[in-house]
Amino acid sequence: MRRILALLLATASTACLPTRAVAPAPLSFHSSRSAKEATQVAAVSLINAGFRVTQTDSIGQALTASRTATHNANDAYVTCDAAKGSSAAANRETTLTIEFKSTPAESGSDIHVESRVRTSYPGYAGTSMETAPNETDCVSNGVMEQQLAAALR
Repeated sequence: MRRILALLLATASTACLPTRAVAPAPLSFHSSRSAKEATQVAAVSLINAGFRVTQTDSIGQALTASRTATHNANDAYVTCDAAKGSSAAANRETTLTIEFKSTPAESGSDIHVESRVRTSYPGYAGTSMETAPNETDCVSNGVMEQQLAAALR
């Protein structure tokens, strides 16, 4: 009986420990589309998802896209440590940045997609709860990266 109670207590206490969100690994894959076409498809997909897209190289095969939202408005694309109904979530601003690069390759192009999320809490500015912006409180949940991969494969 004691063993069962100890096991239940250990399970219950570890279930309450906070878990850290883990960012997805960068994606690298081959596309049958040319590098130029792959970049165009990626740009349209990102714009349709509400991202601001910028070309980051002179030949048009690299993009940086960002989407900034307050509160829980980026929940379709990010996972955060703070719970949805918490005061931190109510004061949160997240910027999801996607780095996209296509490189010409035999019979198509090689694609590389990375992401990062910057989290700030403008609602706490000037208070004792003010927190510096960081890249650890929220991470990409991989949805946008997978959407890009699906559109290009």
